Amino acid sequence: MEYKKLLKVLAITATVSGISACAAAVVGGSAVGSGVAVGTDTRGGGGVVDDQELEHRVNGALSAAVPSGSFTVASFNQKILLLGQVPNANAKSNAEKAVNNTVGVNGVRDYLKIAPNESVTDISFDAYLTSSAKSRLIAQKGVNANNIKVVTSNKVVYLLGKNAGERYQIHGAIIGIRHIDGVKKVVNLIE
Repeated sequence: MEYKKLLKVLAITATVSGISACAAAVVGGSAVGSGVAVGTDTRGGGGVVDDQELEHRVNGALSAAVPSGSFTVASFNQKILLLGQVPNANAKSNAEKAVNNTVGVNGVRDYLKIAPNESVTDISFDAYLTSSAKSRLIAQKGVNANNIKVVTSNKVVYLLGKNAGERYQIHGAIIGIRHIDGVKKVVNLIE
């Protein structure tokens, strides 16, 4: 498969040039994808910007509280999805406190794990899975993909959103996402 060659090139490039894992995710395509066209998102332009600003504040708090962790943060309607890896239980507790104490957070969906940080290759593959999942959502008849944020971490695809379509239509899209080669699991957090 061609994407595996691309992942290897990205990993080598990142290693040689000294790019951090977070920067490599940006080079390879972010593992967090809004899949949102602001004009049709039910949150409106202000809600989308508020969520982006909140993600930035939470990332800053996490970097200060647990510099050794690897985090993926997504916000939808000021509810935080917290993903990633930390080295131990103390770091996990510190990360959770940092997120919960960030101004503007109205809830936390915590999927943080005590585990080694993902590699650049793993992060790049997550970005590929995010893109593939978005494509499945767009292709599913009756699903408003503009109202769904797709986030992938450690080969698990998370879907956040609201007013995205009928449950049976969303379920059809989820079945399609589960069949993407490499997806371990799909977590549906669509309200």
